[in-house]
Amino acid sequence: MIAGLYAYFDLGKLEDPSFTVKTAVVVTLYPGASAEEVEQQVTDTIETKLQEMGELNRLRSLSRPGMSMVFVDLKESLNSTLLPQQWDLLRRKVNDVKLQLPATAQISIVQDEFSEVYGMLFAIHSQDAKPEELRRYAEDLQRRLKTVDGIKKVELHGVQPRTVYIDMPDERLAQYGMSFAQVWNQLSAQNMTYEAGKFDAGHERIRVHQGSQFQSLEDIRQLVIKGGVSELGSGLVRLGDVADVTMGYQTPVLTENRYNGEPSVTLAVSPVDGINVVSLGDTIRDIITEYQATLPLGVDIAAVAYQPDEVQKSIDKFVSNLLESVAIVFVVLLIFMGFKSATIVGSSLLLTILLTLIYMNLAQIDLHRVSLGTFILALGMLVDNAIVITDMMITKCNQGIERTEAAFASVKETALPLLGATVIAIMGASPVLFSQTDAAEFSASVFSIMASSLLLSWLVAMTFTLLMCWLFITPTRQSSEKKTSVYKRAVGWTVDHPVKALLGLVPLIGVTACLVPYVAVNFIPQSDRPIVFFDYWLPNGAKIEQTSADMKQVEDWLLAQPEVISIASSVGASVPRFSVTVEPEPLDPAYGQILINTVDYASITALVARGDQWAATTFPYARPRFRALKLATSDKYAVEARFSGPDIAVLHQLADQPKPLWPNIRMPNMCVMTGDSKARCWCR
Repeated sequence: MIAGLYAYFDLGKLEDPSFTVKTAVVVTLYPGASAEEVEQQVTDTIETKLQEMGELNRLRSLSRPGMSMVFVDLKESLNSTLLPQQWDLLRRKVNDVKLQLPATAQISIVQDEFSEVYGMLFAIHSQDAKPEELRRYAEDLQRRLKTVDGIKKVELHGVQPRTVYIDMPDERLAQYGMSFAQVWNQLSAQNMTYEAGKFDAGHERIRVHQGSQFQSLEDIRQLVIKGGVSELGSGLVRLGDVADVTMGYQTPVLTENRYNGEPSVTLAVSPVDGINVVSLGDTIRDIITEYQATLPLGVDIAAVAYQPDEVQKSIDKFVSNLLESVAIVFVVLLIFMGFKSATIVGSSLLLTILLTLIYMNLAQIDLHRVSLGTFILALGMLVDNAIVITDMMITKCNQGIERTEAAFASVKETALPLLGATVIAIMGASPVLFSQTDAAEFSASVFSIMASSLLLSWLVAMTFTLLMCWLFITPTRQSSEKKTSVYKRAVGWTVDHPVKALLGLVPLIGVTACLVPYVAVNFIPQSDRPIVFFDYWLPNGAKIEQTSADMKQVEDWLLAQPEVISIASSVGASVPRFSVTVEPEPLDPAYGQILINTVDYASITALVARGDQWAATTFPYARPRFRALKLATSDKYAVEARFSGPDIAVLHQLADQPKPLWPNIRMPNMCVMTGDSKARCWCR
């Protein structure tokens, strides 16, 4: 028991099991090129080369003005341990194709960390602080968090990079006989670090360092540039005389983050695999509380998504279900088999669970959504073997057989049949073991826990339960005139009148068949986390400033809703992946997303319905959508039609053809979204 309790507290505790996303993206910048030029000169070239990969499942690409994104999806059957080799092969293929790309195309970047889950998101926000101050606070907190054991990665999102602007009016350049390229080349050369040489001084060799990098705006203004021949003559001029040098922020911004309408920087914290995220969360909160006390008034740190709380809720539910199961087993057996039998079977159930926890700790299986669900599923079967052994011992003892002989006889008669029944029950979970899909990888612990717990229940029944019966079970006196039980009489009547018994089931079957259409069907349920997403798409080519302004309207509306506790907005990108089931969107200035924390799970439906109606009326030119958090990454839309081919004009024609069919599809609260080469609809 001590070992089992130790295993329970030592087990890793996560919201979802570790899961590898077999997807990578190759990003290539091609400044100045149109979307068509990017596709023809960059995207197609990269795709042709990547098709040589043997484990490739499919390629998806997105070509935008100045940028190419090629998504590489590998086969689901690929073992996750082989992924690093495949990503190395991908990088080699990308390096090989570089010589075939245009000269002005920048180096392709391969991103393969789609499996990273940032279970804790924190927003440093302030209405008055400057973006540079928020960045500095976030980096300071990032350094503190990186020192904590159990944290794999801490990333910053929504940082506004500082930029030096050098404005050179054409008339000034002409006045000094200079060109923009001339100034640019000298700036680039001046800001480089290179080996200046060495000299010997006695027994030492001293390195010569030339401090050429710019340290301030004044250094840039004082840069001396060789001027050309002009009305002012020829010679050297300072850059500050030719240009206006100022410090600002990157315009247009790449992404923007806001928390409750205030500018923010988001810290995304990813824990290591197998860590107890509940204990880790307590440590992180202590650090944040301590750091919050050092921040100026008006700068706050808020939790956007906090996985430890969800994990603790799941564990509390499991413990509650466990105690309820033991209590139900005890009460039922107390009624039908007596106090001793109920105590024996209940203690056998607890011992089986503790032994299973020990196995999970040794096998490094964490407590998470799948393992806890499997445990709850198996609870109803873990008592079967113990009940059979206990009942057999009671029967043998009541027949006058000596207890030791009754124990041996009980094991001899039931051991193999019970083992066979246990193995058959285990085989019910075997498809998870032999399947080679992403779903099987996600739920891999189902078979391990089901097999170990049921086999341990059989072992406990053959040993511990039998010993307890030998110690405490005694013969009970039964009156010969005792009436037959209701159950035995019902069984006897059914055997004597089989036709009547079967005919009596016909009305029940008919009623069941009539009620089936009224049963809600939902293969992938909605998450019980009180979270709602708002996704917003403007037409392709929209400025991020317009997206940000529209998102600000949505934020103001949301903050006025009674169901909303807090909101975290991301403009130009999606919120960091805080759960396995969250599928991020690629960078897009015409896209924005809001993570909405609501008061409770029950308030989600009303908020989503009211929000969709308001957004459709307010933004008729856009594609807004409210949606609840689901337990599957691919469940964004109920129906999605995709057309692919080489001719864009034909794709638009094909995308228009299904539109008249959507109104004929009977789905409650169905919405249709069409645009570019895709048409989607969803229902709630």
